[in-house]
Amino acid sequence: MKKTITSLLGALLFAAASIGPAHARGIGTLSSEYPVSLSVQIDPATITDEDLHEIRAAGFEFVRFGVRPPIKSVNPAMTDYPKLIQRVRKAKLNAIVTLFGGKEIWGHEPGDMRSGGGSDTASKESRFADFAAGFIKVHSADVAVWEVWNEPDNKTFLQPALVPDFGAASSALCEKLAQQQIRPDIIVGFGFAKLPFVGGSAGKVPSELEDAFVSAARSDCLTDISIHPYRSVPETALADYQKLRAQLDRRQLNKTGIVASEWGYASYMPVRNQGAQASLIFREYLINAAAGIKLLNLYSWRDRGQSYFSKEDNFGIKSKAGEKKEAYSALTEFLKIARHSQKVSYDDARSASRLVLRRGESMLHVVWTQGAEQSVSVPAGVGAKCTRVDFFPQMREGSCGSRSGEGFTVKATSSPVLLSISG
Repeated sequence: MKKTITSLLGALLFAAASIGPAHARGIGTLSSEYPVSLSVQIDPATITDEDLHEIRAAGFEFVRFGVRPPIKSVNPAMTDYPKLIQRVRKAKLNAIVTLFGGKEIWGHEPGDMRSGGGSDTASKESRFADFAAGFIKVHSADVAVWEVWNEPDNKTFLQPALVPDFGAASSALCEKLAQQQIRPDIIVGFGFAKLPFVGGSAGKVPSELEDAFVSAARSDCLTDISIHPYRSVPETALADYQKLRAQLDRRQLNKTGIVASEWGYASYMPVRNQGAQASLIFREYLINAAAGIKLLNLYSWRDRGQSYFSKEDNFGIKSKAGEKKEAYSALTEFLKIARHSQKVSYDDARSASRLVLRRGESMLHVVWTQGAEQSVSVPAGVGAKCTRVDFFPQMREGSCGSRSGEGFTVKATSSPVLLSISG
């Protein structure tokens, strides 16, 4: 008879406590050069060393990729993941490694495992736990962030029939990690496609998945929650983050941080051109800075295909051929300015947003709207110097114009602009 989550909890807590002196864990310990540490999704099969070095030079600190177990049906090419992890480190990048196995996750059939992948007679949950715990143990020194599963609330990645058994699979992995005294500094779950504990227009996460996360987090198996907050209006994420934070605290998960482990916008016709994609991705980054989210993974580095009308083909900030899109230029130019800055404040009045960052003696005011043009006032002391930076369609610096009242007035649009004020 399988152990229940409840019966495992005490053992897991005891095992965790017996490992040794406690040290800080979780996304709260992450240090970054930027207001939000930025990651980008890569394809393990096609990413080049040149790509990796360009990603780091552009201001990204992480790359995210999935690791699939040695299952013939979901990993036929057998990617050399250990080599990829070392290539990432050589490029001075950190890795976010997502452990999953395709739509079955752990529910593959006996006989589908490749040699060395585990016993066919073991339970399906144990087979996945053996793979995941073993991979984490071998690569714990070289991977900064571990993520367990990917969008289990999406039928593409988990068969709905397996949802009721998800808790047992999660517990099997947590038990294995505790038994082997494996305690990654940052291990997040489960890459929810919808907002857990809250529901909303995107639909509700099955309670079995929510319960599995709470159990794993309370047992100190998972340090943080990871979500994929895709939406048409980036600024609405701020309220959703607040709702999720309140729900975590309500469940005594006060130390559990929030990671946006996948979020992006596609440039595909006739819905969205490259300029609109660039504006939304830029605002996505800004709203995460406003919310105090420490890590954001952007989906993705390069387009998957070449069809102008396919959403899935066009999420990249570079084309499939390697050409830089407007989103690449706008975001990377902003990161050069925002490096070593910290959030001071954020306000949103009448759909006009202003994020204030401090960098040394300069105050960086980033202003934008969710739609129509609006006038936004930016305060500045008498004699202060002001430089305006536009990022669309390409970066250019210029005058902030004449003073108005106690500062400067900006004609803000959905394409963010920056006013750097010093003195």
